[in-house]
Amino acid sequence: MAVSNRVRGLVWALMVMLGYLAGLALNGALGLRCPALPCIALGAVLLVVILRAAAVTGRYLAVYGKTRGGGFGDLDRLVTEGPYSCMRHPMHLFLSLFPVAVGLLTANPGMALIVGPLEAAAVLVMAVTVDEAESLERFGEAYEEYRRRVPAFNPSPRCLWKALARRPPRGARAARRA
Repeated sequence: MAVSNRVRGLVWALMVMLGYLAGLALNGALGLRCPALPCIALGAVLLVVILRAAAVTGRYLAVYGKTRGGGFGDLDRLVTEGPYSCMRHPMHLFLSLFPVAVGLLTANPGMALIVGPLEAAAVLVMAVTVDEAESLERFGEAYEEYRRRVPAFNPSPRCLWKALARRPPRGARAARRA
């Protein structure tokens, strides 16, 4: 059963908003504080890293995952290049840190230290359950073989760097098909 990107986006936004409110409640209950400037600076750096990884991994999906037109996430080819050569879900790994970044950016330590990591874990579990099932349905045996040799998440610096390095050029798709 495929989950639409619209539903995913709504769930994501709701999760972050509820996480923010839960973080505020924890701050009050536990007396948590975060010095504003250091928290905001750390949150900004983390957000830049997350957005960079999303841009790089998204471009790999767009360039190597589509042989014809289609909307975002409408892949017709299994992507195993770039960061996808060493990790099946690099975009999910980085985007899972978004609630932590929001908690830091808003100087909300309850969200940054407690709720955000719980939400990150939920995103990673979702990636392994929902996205894996969709990929198996879409790509069949090719995905099963890919899953046997490439871990879902790979925290090695070399692999993480691939998700932050250069994006493939837009013209790479035409060159690859030629």
